[in-house]
Amino acid sequence: MDLKLPSIAGGIPTPSAKKTQSADAGAAPAATAAAKPSEGEASAQPNLRVAELTQGLLAEPAVDRDRVEQVSGQIQSGSYRGDAQRAADNMIRMELSFR
Repeated sequence: MDLKLPSIAGGIPTPSAKKTQSADAGAAPAATAAAKPSEGEASAQPNLRVAELTQGLLAEPAVDRDRVEQVSGQIQSGSYRGDAQRAADNMIRMELSFR
């Protein structure tokens, strides 16, 4: 999946951008504003993608009822065997993903 983002004004300047910025230091503010993309242009694509992702997530059920019934049945019958190492690994992986 390729996500193309528009250039972000005020990002990390490259060496050539630094030269241009110093040359434009005396330019009128109107000239700088013309070079920047408008708010609508810069945010339309990411906002559209966020809306698509949100709709996809909302369409999914919050709970996998089949899996819940399966595990509940195993617990009630005494055949459920939890994997403590797998649970610990998953908790660590999840914690590290937040960093």
